[in-house]
Amino acid sequence: GTSDHLMVSLRVLVLGFALHGSVAFLPATRSHSAVRRHAAPLTPSQLPAQPRRRHLSMVSSLTPPGVSVPVKAAPPTPEPPATPMDETFPGVVECPMTAWGARDVNLAEERAKPSGEFAPEWNKADVMAADAGEEEELEYFRSLRPTIKTLMAQYGSIVMRGFDITKESDGFLKMYLALGLEPCDDPLQSVAARDAVDKEKGVYEAVNKESRAKYFVGMHNEQVGTRSPRRAAFVCFKPADDGGEFLLLDGRKMLRDLDAEFLDEMYEKQVRFIAAELPLGFLEAVHPKVRDMLEKPMLAMASQAAKKKVDFDIDLQWTKDNEGKPCIHVIAPAQPPVVRHPDTGEPVWFCNVHSHSDHLRQQREERDGTLKLSETTGSSRLNRTDIRFGDFGRIPHKWQEHVDETVMKNLQWVKMNKGDVVLVDNYMTMHGRNVFEGVRKHAVTWFK
Repeated sequence: GTSDHLMVSLRVLVLGFALHGSVAFLPATRSHSAVRRHAAPLTPSQLPAQPRRRHLSMVSSLTPPGVSVPVKAAPPTPEPPATPMDETFPGVVECPMTAWGARDVNLAEERAKPSGEFAPEWNKADVMAADAGEEEELEYFRSLRPTIKTLMAQYGSIVMRGFDITKESDGFLKMYLALGLEPCDDPLQSVAARDAVDKEKGVYEAVNKESRAKYFVGMHNEQVGTRSPRRAAFVCFKPADDGGEFLLLDGRKMLRDLDAEFLDEMYEKQVRFIAAELPLGFLEAVHPKVRDMLEKPMLAMASQAAKKKVDFDIDLQWTKDNEGKPCIHVIAPAQPPVVRHPDTGEPVWFCNVHSHSDHLRQQREERDGTLKLSETTGSSRLNRTDIRFGDFGRIPHKWQEHVDETVMKNLQWVKMNKGDVVLVDNYMTMHGRNVFEGVRKHAVTWFK
């Protein structure tokens, strides 16, 4: 009968959820395209005359004027350590718990302080001969070992260019061991599996799939449930044919540039992320009394399946999606949008509104012409994320759009070439990726 059919459908739904997993705090499964920007900006006089478009993502290979990009800075040249360092691979440890810290930030006081330099660009040619061999490169990385974590916290990110040893996976491993960075598990593994270049060595792919090429990866700190790596190293083994820039955003600038009223409300109420959505549109064809009867057992079954899949607390809520159709939302715990850096105590914006807002994502997909590709059901619908205030009130669209405007104003666009590495402090810096064409091979290792 009808009830049996519904229960079979539910079992299929819950099984699909258990297999695919909640994607809580994924780096934007679908987000927006934006203006292409490279690391060497041209002056307005060098740009050919052409009509200004809202987005140049797949059209222009030129950097528009007035774009924020990494600056070339003189890298440090310390002496190599006097005694040999242990550079044996230590294995991959568990990803650290997120350091939320105390909610004691005086926002007005902190916003008045300067934010400091962000994401300098260091080139091999500035510290050694351009044709220096791999051992000389490793000696340079060893010289940075005592201070590299401090420098990453100071600058948020460091763009390293021109080194040869990092053009292959094995050399990339040697680099981060010489720097003394300790690899940790991919935080995503608690809910899903990320494609790996070398999982045993903690080297994972960085959103290279052709199926995701047309989708902009929104700006986010790497944070899944209750786990966040302290640091990361992103490496390019092959740049995309067009686009695919690696994007950086200073959390200190976001703290200072966001509207004070909005920031105060966010900090007071905290935020909650809808980590997944289980579509139940088929229930619209069911008599309301039958639907009411099935609500509790369906919610219980979905809750049981979800909680077996993740290692952090979640709530499930029977509700309606943005199209007004029945669904179950998988909701992560409340969290503050501003945290103190675990080592320096400096407050930063640490909140993935830009990557998780369903409103912003749909706006961007409509602009990019990818909206119809995302109007799906099933597993991809499970990946549909959104954000609410901590009391589960809706965040007005005007504030979400304000976040988007502030993000886009402060983005730094890094066109990485083979062997380039970007060192990222995950608490100081948000990261993302532009849309691209062709084959793109970028990878990442997370660190404790």
